[in-house]
Amino acid sequence: MSVQPIHNLDSQTFYEKVIRTSLLTTLGVIVSACNSIGPSTPITQTQPVTKAPTVALVLGGGGAKGFAHVGVIKVLEESGITPTLVVGTSVGSLVGSLYASGYTPMQLEQVALSTPDSELTDFVLSNQGFIEGIKLKNFINAKVGGRTIEDFPIRFAAIAAEKHTLKKAVFTSGDAGLAVQASCSVPNIFIAPRIPEKVGKKYIDGGVVSLVPVDSARDLGADIVIAVDVTMPTFSKNNLTSNLLPAITSLSSFWALLENNLASNVAYSSTSRHLSVRNERERADIVITPNVGHISSLDTSQRSALITAGAQATSLQVNVIKQLIKEKSSSKHATL
Repeated sequence: MSVQPIHNLDSQTFYEKVIRTSLLTTLGVIVSACNSIGPSTPITQTQPVTKAPTVALVLGGGGAKGFAHVGVIKVLEESGITPTLVVGTSVGSLVGSLYASGYTPMQLEQVALSTPDSELTDFVLSNQGFIEGIKLKNFINAKVGGRTIEDFPIRFAAIAAEKHTLKKAVFTSGDAGLAVQASCSVPNIFIAPRIPEKVGKKYIDGGVVSLVPVDSARDLGADIVIAVDVTMPTFSKNNLTSNLLPAITSLSSFWALLENNLASNVAYSSTSRHLSVRNERERADIVITPNVGHISSLDTSQRSALITAGAQATSLQVNVIKQLIKEKSSSKHATL
C-alpha cells in the first residue's frame, strides 16, 4: 500500500494557513477603509409623503334643476372621488347638506324622488313673502339627525346673502336647517329668516351674490374645485320667461318656486354684480354643466331625467378630475 509522505501534509497545511491569513488581512483593510470614508452617524434618508389635496364640490343654485346635483354625486362616488368639502348655494345647499351629513348617492336619489312638495312648503299671508320656510328648515334638520354643520363627516358650507347689504354670508357651523333655509330664501317668495333666530340679521338666497360659490370654496382652503352649474343651458333673456312659467302656473310646487331664483336674482342684483356672479364659476378647476335646459321637474319622472343628466355630464369629466387630483397630490408632499 502507498503511504503519503508526512512532509507533504505539513507543507499543504502551511500554505492553507498563509492564504487564509492573507485573505482576512485584506478584508480587514477594506472594511476599515470603508468605515473611515463614511460619517460616524447613520444616514437618515427623507421619504416623500403624498398629501391628498382638498377637493371641493361646489353645487350651484338653479331651483328645480338642482336634482341634477344628485346624479353628479352619484358618478363621482362610483368613480372613487369623494370631496373633502361641499359648498352649496340655494338648492345646492339643500342637496349638499344631506350629502355632507353622510347620505349615500342611493339615499339622496330616494329622497329626491320621494319627497312631496307638501313636506317643504308652508304658505303664509305676509308682505315679506308667501313661503315661511320653517318646513324646509325642519325637513333638513330631521334628515341630518339634528346635527349641527360642524358635526357632519364632510365639511360643509351654505351660502346666503344679508338681505339689506347683499353681503355674502358663508355658514360653516350651527343649525344646518336654518342655514339651508337662508340659502334657499328666494327674495319676495320666501320670508327671509334671521340668523341667529329672532334677533339676528335677515338672509336671502345665496344666488343673489354667489350662484356657483367657487370663491368661497377657495377661501375655505380648496386645492381643487369641481363646480356644478345647472343654470348655464337655460340662462338667457330669450328663454327666462318660458322657464319660469311652471313657477307661475304651479304655485303649489316648492321646486318650481325655488327655480324662480333665476329671475329674482337678476332683478335683485345690479348688472355689474350679476356679471361678477356669472364669472365666478370660471375660476373653478372643473365645471360640470348638465344639459337640463329642456327638462322640467314638476313630477318624479322628470326628476329622474334631471338626475340622469347630471350623471351623464359628470361621466365626461371623471378622467380629467382623476388626473387633476393625481397631479395635485404629487405636488403636495412633505418629508419625514
